[in-house]
Amino acid sequence: MEKDQLHSLEKIERVEVSPFLFTRIQARVQEQFLDKLSTRQTVVYLTGIALIVALNVMVLGTKNEDKNENLVSEMNLAPTNQLYP
Repeated sequence: MEKDQLHSLEKIERVEVSPFLFTRIQARVQEQFLDKLSTRQTVVYLTGIALIVALNVMVLGTKNEDKNENLVSEMNLAPTNQLYP
């Protein structure tokens, strides 16, 4: 039975591929990519990214010195690291 299976493998012939198959596949992939990415979605995504970047710049750009000084004065902490005044 094994020999029958091996002999059937010898009958397999190489398939001829169309020379334009790869270009057709690339065109279809490009079509699907462009269909999925509409202009409206792109604008929404870019606006969201811009808002996140702007928020990060605002948060990182604020001075924390004033907040730290207020916290120290509210908690009656000494601004120095000396153990004994």
